[in-house]
Amino acid sequence: MKTYQVITPASTYPVSLTEAKSHLKVDTTADDTYIESIIKAATQLSEEYTNRFFIDTVIEQTCSSFADLQTLFKSKVSSVVTVRYYDNDNSLQTLNPTIYNALLNYEPSQIQLADGQSFPSITKRNDAVVARYTVGYGAAASDVPEIIKQAILLTIGNFYQNRASVITGKTATELPMNVKWLLDTYKVQIVG
Repeated sequence: MKTYQVITPASTYPVSLTEAKSHLKVDTTADDTYIESIIKAATQLSEEYTNRFFIDTVIEQTCSSFADLQTLFKSKVSSVVTVRYYDNDNSLQTLNPTIYNALLNYEPSQIQLADGQSFPSITKRNDAVVARYTVGYGAAASDVPEIIKQAILLTIGNFYQNRASVITGKTATELPMNVKWLLDTYKVQIVG
């Protein structure tokens, strides 16, 4: 069993209010609060669709075995902070980084056993192994690829123009096909 939780969320969004208003050709402040909410929604939908966090986010993945670390949640992993485990005495220990290799260039990224090493014995529990790592393209919106930012802007435009919950022929909260087409180049496929 594997789960994750956000420890430190992103401090910004890939698209600013100014960029969104420019895209929408809005020059008043009357809709600022609404536009900010659809920036958040468009970003969250795009992150969910691609299986990524775009701006640096620290997450903690818990799993029942070291083998479950062969697929880390939410690419692009930029660094592994710690790997901890519950030993046979059910005490939380920190795994020595020389025991494992963090394969960060893979998508999804992986943590694997280093040559000549072995993982310690762990207690039987769903959260026996806890990995904390940072995912995202960087700390700033400028670090996010332009294709992703364009997809978010298109989604913002769609939400802004179509405020009703039902639009004939489609669901209002669904990503438009042109957005999916743009995001497909960044989508991380998870197998298994």
